[in-house]
Amino acid sequence: GAGQYEDFMKSTRLVLAVMTLFAANIRAGTQEQLATYREQIDSLDQRIVELIQERARVVEKVGNLKREAHLPVTVPNREQQVIEKAQELAKGGPLPAEAVGRIYQKLVEEMRNWEAKLETATPPAASVK
Repeated sequence: GAGQYEDFMKSTRLVLAVMTLFAANIRAGTQEQLATYREQIDSLDQRIVELIQERARVVEKVGNLKREAHLPVTVPNREQQVIEKAQELAKGGPLPAEAVGRIYQKLVEEMRNWEAKLETATPPAASVK
């Protein structure tokens, strides 16, 4: 009768309340996990940028040394070797080696363009009195 129906409704409300709490808990846990992953990504980005800038400092030293020795600053073959090496190192990772290769292609290109600008901006060492 009526009593059974009320009990059924009470237990249904209880089950719904528990499910709602559970779902809210899962959402909170997901948000927490997302925040943790995002912090990891931010930290990795910081390290990646630091390494790119460190690489640029070395590229600059190489350029200076080559100019002093009157050697060509850019060697296309060397760029290809760098890209291929990056692809080789990327094998076995989750991101396809070709994708890493394209990232490196862009990195090398940006370094080359920047180096070329430096070259035109700085006078040759010989003319400095």
